[in-house]
Amino acid sequence: MKDKKRQIILGFFYLFLSAGLIFLLLKFGVKIAVDISYFLQKRSHPQDFSDSSFNILAEPQLLPFPEATNSANLKVIGYAPSNQKVDIYLNNFNVKTFEVDSEGKFEGFVSLALGINKIYAVTVDVNGNKSSPSKEWEIFYNNSPPYLEILEPENHSTLKKSQNQVAIKGKVASTSKVFINGQRLITEFDGTFNNFSYQVTLQKGENKFTITCLDPALNKTEVEWILNYQP
Repeated sequence: MKDKKRQIILGFFYLFLSAGLIFLLLKFGVKIAVDISYFLQKRSHPQDFSDSSFNILAEPQLLPFPEATNSANLKVIGYAPSNQKVDIYLNNFNVKTFEVDSEGKFEGFVSLALGINKIYAVTVDVNGNKSSPSKEWEIFYNNSPPYLEILEPENHSTLKKSQNQVAIKGKVASTSKVFINGQRLITEFDGTFNNFSYQVTLQKGENKFTITCLDPALNKTEVEWILNYQP
């Protein structure tokens, strides 16, 4: 008898609840009815917020890098969600992990390999969830002096009488720049090298010229060229 009475009471309760939801649906729309229904059910059906879909992390933003460098130590600076960690990947290997401060900034150094280095970063939270990778940057590391060859005239050569006008000629790698006494020269590519020719007027006695070659990584080759002029 008591079970039958309980069933009748539960029946009236659910009937009342259904009527209430219909009333809310008609008066306030679908959203409020769904919210109340979720509130009534969440104790028996708790949502698992450990699901990665509820932990979407912002990807890190790396400040721009130089296209080429002559230093093996590359400084990395960037921004990510505050108080998280950032994994740094170099040529697809996780080489460093940086802590992100309360202002969302991280920085540190990574060691480059000779040649082309590709670098990107990933945000990692305390639960191990990871963001999408940041933009990938490519840096060329080279620490060798660039190629420079002076073709003519010979160093320490002596020029006489009407030879006070002379062209210093040479060649450098196709990616290099060349300067004489600080003045950048126009070069001409021959399919392999950049050729240059610099016309000078010699003064009586010793004439010194500093010839400098720079590659994209700012490696430098520098020579002093001396020409003697005897009128």
